[in-house]
Amino acid sequence: MSERANIFLDNSGTLTYVRVWYGGADISDSSGINENEINGITFGGVGSGTKVSYCEVAYNLDDGFELFGGTVDLKYCSSVFNGDDAFDIDLGYRGRMQFLFALVGSKGDHAAEVDSKSGGSVDAQPRSFPQIYGATFVGGAPDNTRGSVVRIREGSAGIFSNMVITNGETGIENKDCGAENRTQTSPGGVADMQVFFSNSFFSFSLTFSPLLYFSSLFTLRYPEG
Repeated sequence: MSERANIFLDNSGTLTYVRVWYGGADISDSSGINENEINGITFGGVGSGTKVSYCEVAYNLDDGFELFGGTVDLKYCSSVFNGDDAFDIDLGYRGRMQFLFALVGSKGDHAAEVDSKSGGSVDAQPRSFPQIYGATFVGGAPDNTRGSVVRIREGSAGIFSNMVITNGETGIENKDCGAENRTQTSPGGVADMQVFFSNSFFSFSLTFSPLLYFSSLFTLRYPEG
């Protein structure tokens, strides 16, 4: 097995039945230019041998779950009323996420933000390729006007299947793209070049339209408090 494969299969232990509430801290410098806040739970290059399930982050100052690269899988995770993104993906994360729940509220940004760019290139490798199967993402409208419930940008790809995305100004925003494609033909695994949606329900329009599949529309309302 190659050294790279060993890294992908890294086992950093088990995190299960964990709740992180009212965490986070602002550790920005005094200039106010370099902003830096602490996330609820952060995974940095954690591999798929790590077990993460039944975890929740709520009322955190910054992001709920942050995934910087790695291949760790998340299952049965909830992120509620946090100060930034519920699930923040960056720097080539390529794991699987199943049975997620996110409630943005009036102070958060996105239920999921997927970034990839590194070294100034939107086609840098490894490209972020999250595989999300089964998620309910509820935005913060009408009080929160920060934008989309899900934002995919900076050359990110991925699989997004069996999702409910609702209660925001827009459902999905896709911007700052690289060479990746948008398709409703399943790539059948990790394929750097595709953004694939299937069996997902939206209650509003998207900011991009090509090659997306909709099977139904309905509206949810979940007040904060």
